[in-house]
Amino acid sequence: MRVIVFIGLCCFYANAEEPQLQVVTEEWVPYNFTNNKGEIDGRATKKVREILADASISYDIQSYPWARSMKLAQTDPNTMIYSIYRTPEREKLFQWACPLLQPVKEYLFKLKTRKDINLTTLDDAKQYLVSVVRGSVSNEFLIKNGFENGTNIDITADPSSSPRKLLAGYTDLIMTTEYTAFESLKALNVAFDKIEIALEVTNTNDNKACVAFSHTTDKALVDKVRAALKRHNLRHIGP
Repeated sequence: MRVIVFIGLCCFYANAEEPQLQVVTEEWVPYNFTNNKGEIDGRATKKVREILADASISYDIQSYPWARSMKLAQTDPNTMIYSIYRTPEREKLFQWACPLLQPVKEYLFKLKTRKDINLTTLDDAKQYLVSVVRGSVSNEFLIKNGFENGTNIDITADPSSSPRKLLAGYTDLIMTTEYTAFESLKALNVAFDKIEIALEVTNTNDNKACVAFSHTTDKALVDKVRAALKRHNLRHIGP
């Protein structure tokens, strides 16, 4: 009996010593978002949960504005962020595990009634106001291509405010994926045919959507997630 109790206590303390992983994300329908039950949901979230279950890692997921999630994932120990694009600018900020998602195309959308907006190149969009999430890969992409926050970029912390601003005429364009645009308008009870693609932004598709960890995250945790992600992707790269 004493041997059994001793073994049980050893297992308990071994598990207790394993750090819990703090997981942060943002509202990005349909990949990661808070559902009507207050739960973090979405295609990418489902995959993240499957990966962490396979890796036998204890975790907690919270959704914050993207800029806050990015800060937490850079400064807090044992912290993972998803879905995050792996770009040259972000490469040294994190430990990476890729890919989480298949490549996702992004577009500039306009109201269908805006017949005055005719874009052939990305430079054509510089005369208009584009709404994006602060610190997002779209925000970074536009700045890299000569746009300026507060001049021709309208930045917001809340992704749902971008389509609202577009519909209200406060901004001229939004930059997002087709599926995200569809779901965002659906949530506002607005038909998708109210907007249309003004320009396909192809250069962003080269970036991989991944999970990333702060440099102070336990290396053993990172290795477990990398291995579980690799196993998952051998079966199916998605969502």
